[in-house]
Amino acid sequence: MSMAARIVASGGPVSLLSRFHGALVAAVLGDCVGGEFEGAQDVPLERVLQHLSGLEDDTRGDGILQYSDDTAMMRCVAQSLLTRMGFDEQDMARSFAKEYSLAPGRGYGAGVIQVLRKLASPQLSDVFQPARAQFGGRGSFGNGGAMRAAPFALAFRNAADVKKYARFGAMLTHSCSLGYNGAVLQALAVYLSLQGELSLPQKFINRLICEMEEVEKDETARSDAKVLNLDEFPFCARLHRVKELMEQNSVSIEEVISELGNGIAALESVPTAIFCVLHCLEPREGLPEHYGGLERTIAYSLALGGDTDTIACMAGAIAGAHYGISAIPQSWLISCEGAEEAKHLAERLYKLHIMQTDEVRVTTSSSGQPQDSHPKNTD
Repeated sequence: MSMAARIVASGGPVSLLSRFHGALVAAVLGDCVGGEFEGAQDVPLERVLQHLSGLEDDTRGDGILQYSDDTAMMRCVAQSLLTRMGFDEQDMARSFAKEYSLAPGRGYGAGVIQVLRKLASPQLSDVFQPARAQFGGRGSFGNGGAMRAAPFALAFRNAADVKKYARFGAMLTHSCSLGYNGAVLQALAVYLSLQGELSLPQKFINRLICEMEEVEKDETARSDAKVLNLDEFPFCARLHRVKELMEQNSVSIEEVISELGNGIAALESVPTAIFCVLHCLEPREGLPEHYGGLERTIAYSLALGGDTDTIACMAGAIAGAHYGISAIPQSWLISCEGAEEAKHLAERLYKLHIMQTDEVRVTTSSSGQPQDSHPKNTD
């Protein structure tokens, strides 16, 4: 059964196109509004609500909230997937490098800048090599791969392909398993949300745990976890903590930060973003009664402080895929740079998704990475 058929069968009121729009537009929204608090360790909820209510103020002028590298790279992912009708690591790598050269002031981290400069070299044959060389060959475990992972969930029709290509896409800049597995988890969360699985939160989190158990069985992942003195299956362990927090009657922001994190590591931000979405499915004390679930999710993400733009970007993608674009206030939309383009990219990805036949052409290169042919669509 196709994804569209499953959603119709479930009686979900949100159209698949609206979910596609919501996923990318809310990701941009989270990035733009989250930039205000990035790096702050103490963000009072009142200040967050004041910031968000300011977006609705007609007298504030024409100030547009700018997006960061999160959106810039997510756009590259979407455009490459559309241009090549699938995953092409050479094209995506060139796209990242070109985007950085055109607008280097988007807040890129020092580590990824080194990689992007190397990816710009026309002599480079193995586009995965610069990321592998980082940090003494250990690679980066940051959330840069995860922040841009949403388009993979929209472009591919089954979970196996979403996982596979989200991983490869992340490995262009993040070669440590803690980095690329964070991207896999984020893409899976968006993918399941598109299918309406957030309407059953326990099923949603259990499915993520089940999928990540398979992902983290990998020998490299287990070795990286051991070297970094983490749980054997780090993301699964965090998802179990998410599940425990969901079952508590009340959870403080301090507890969420302590248990899940709010940092730039994928392990300290992707599970956190997932929790934000789950926690805000229901009305919460301190958040305005008129807020819908997506608005609650964004506000709550910002109140955690830390890497606010990326956590809100990732939470926005998951929540947007669940609630659809109609859940985003118009005043928020027009306040954020890149929101209209994100909607356009989502529409094109929707058409690609609908048009996909059993066999999708995936162009690859001789980079030395495992590049098996695209499996038949079993979804």
